[in-house]
Amino acid sequence: MTKKETYFALSTPSGRSATATIRISGPNSKKTILKLFKNKNKKLEPGFNKVVSLYNKNNDLIDKCVVVYYKSPKSFTGNDMVEIHTHGNPVIVDTVSRELLGLGVRHADAGEFTRTALLNNKIDLIQAESLLSLINAKSIAGVQISNTNLTGALTKRFKKMRDLLIRTQGTLEYELDISETENQKEISKQALNSLKEIYKKADALISSTKNARINIDGARIVIFGEPNVGKSSVFNALLTYKRSIVTEIAGTTRDSIQERLNIGRHNIVLIDTAGIRNTKDRVEQLGIDRSNEEIKDADILLHIVDATKNTDSEKRKNQLIVLNKIDLLSENEIEVIKNTNSKTLFVSAKNKTGINLLIEKIEEKLSAITNHNRNEHITSLRQEQLLVKVNKTILPIIKNQETNIEIIAHHTKEAIDHFDQLLGKTSVDDILNDVFSNFCVGK
Repeated sequence: MTKKETYFALSTPSGRSATATIRISGPNSKKTILKLFKNKNKKLEPGFNKVVSLYNKNNDLIDKCVVVYYKSPKSFTGNDMVEIHTHGNPVIVDTVSRELLGLGVRHADAGEFTRTALLNNKIDLIQAESLLSLINAKSIAGVQISNTNLTGALTKRFKKMRDLLIRTQGTLEYELDISETENQKEISKQALNSLKEIYKKADALISSTKNARINIDGARIVIFGEPNVGKSSVFNALLTYKRSIVTEIAGTTRDSIQERLNIGRHNIVLIDTAGIRNTKDRVEQLGIDRSNEEIKDADILLHIVDATKNTDSEKRKNQLIVLNKIDLLSENEIEVIKNTNSKTLFVSAKNKTGINLLIEKIEEKLSAITNHNRNEHITSLRQEQLLVKVNKTILPIIKNQETNIEIIAHHTKEAIDHFDQLLGKTSVDDILNDVFSNFCVGK
């Protein structure tokens, strides 16, 4: 991809819709769209919507639509751009696309519009990744986090941390050059304090990734328990429709089943798992193994227990214990259990009793684990991995209370290199190929 190329893509979802938007970027954007006008003398003024009729090469009407022209550099990409807002019939979109191809405009690559914006300094790499998380966010909290990062707030935090490392490195190298050994103890102490500050800030950001991931991708809530305790019934009750098969036969659910739903302001992935028990059935065991993996990866656990058996539950983080089948118990029996298990939730998935309270408790758990300072979240796995590398680089220096300035300087330089990768200052092509491979074509 070069700056001189002109490319296009559908930037709205494919399929039938009220409208569809096709974006063109590159030096020939305006020239190309004018060729689809019947009146060749029609003009396009930058920034103004224009209602026009588009025609194919045979002079047949394609559609009456709205065209907007953005002149370089006042566009998203920084190059000349045109947006075509047609009616959302796939036939119309396909016809316009074929006409553009016939005029020498190529299909855009994944994320090419955003990549061009980055290369033209309209946005930075962190903002580009934030734009991707904004597109993918499954909750309002995820949108808010992404929007905060999109303003450049996260970039500023990274740059401040890098600047502190650079100042530290400069002081260390200066001391090495002048070789005044009487100052080295004080210089190394100052450097260690700076590295401790970097470590603390990086660790806080690393710790924020789980909450950010939950807000962006949705929380994973896993329903588990022994066979025939009513896991699938609770799953269906939370969904408000029958998704999992429910029978009296133990081991009916042999694989994990998942569905998305919203609980309050949170988006979740609700997962129904195979009943956990000792079995000689190889197929059932595969499902149980899958259940155990889901439990490990869960953000919140719902341990379903048969109220008529009331078996003990292992204490796990972010777990709710749910006694199902209370419709089979007397009021006195329920009271006895409540007196001994005050934190246990009582439901009857069959009669929908207690389901609303269960939903409330799930929402409370979600709010607790996603409580966030919007300025302290990273949403990119790449960013997380590089911050982990930063801390792995400087941790030995901090733990050992290193006094050798040359060693401290070496590790500080390595940490700066990681920040350079984080901010896209080095290995640009490899970084960009990795980042933008996750974008949709029209962005």
